[in-house]
Amino acid sequence: MVDKILRVLTANVYNGRAAIGSLRRVLEHEQAAVVAFQELDPAQARIVEQLYPFGHLDPRRDHHGMGIAARHPIAVDRFDMEHRDGWRGLMRAGDWPEIERDVEVLNVHIQNPLMRPIRATSRNRKGQVDGILKYIGAKRMSRVIVGDMNSSPAWRSYKRLAEHLQDAAVAAGTARATWSYFSWLPRMLRIDHAFIEGLVAVSTHTTKIRGSDHSALIADLYAE
Repeated sequence: MVDKILRVLTANVYNGRAAIGSLRRVLEHEQAAVVAFQELDPAQARIVEQLYPFGHLDPRRDHHGMGIAARHPIAVDRFDMEHRDGWRGLMRAGDWPEIERDVEVLNVHIQNPLMRPIRATSRNRKGQVDGILKYIGAKRMSRVIVGDMNSSPAWRSYKRLAEHLQDAAVAAGTARATWSYFSWLPRMLRIDHAFIEGLVAVSTHTTKIRGSDHSALIADLYAE
């Protein structure tokens, strides 16, 4: 089983504020097989591309930069979501020693609930979760959905996803806060998640990237 662990890392890198050196050190230390980013900027993307030869990145400076990158071949495209599309990475079992059947990684960034106007933001957030549920409902398969979901377990958006998917951190008994208002503060809320379907959560942990208000979330998963 140890040889078949799939390590997935997700991180909101704060629209370029996460320090490039710290990002590199975290990626080199964690040795994830596949990584997913939110708020990725061009300088950060160049570091990722040096370490991960496969996937696709769309760095920007408007908080909408996204990307999925991997150590082995992965087919990356997008699926429809309100406000900003979700990203999909398909890993074929024949290309990946960690898996014995195809696995999908979805990367999502749900809108901050406090953005004004609040009523429009609420509609966008509901539409984004609707888009995720519509997508996964169309085809059942082994998958992990990661990202900055701007939703603690108390929020309706989280609860809707948890009705259909398993929270890897809860399943593994390793849930930790991932976000604080300032990058240097202790983490206060758990708003970055890894939801799984058809996979087993072995463990999760978090690690700080200097300069970001989010910690990276790392999930070790096993496909039965």
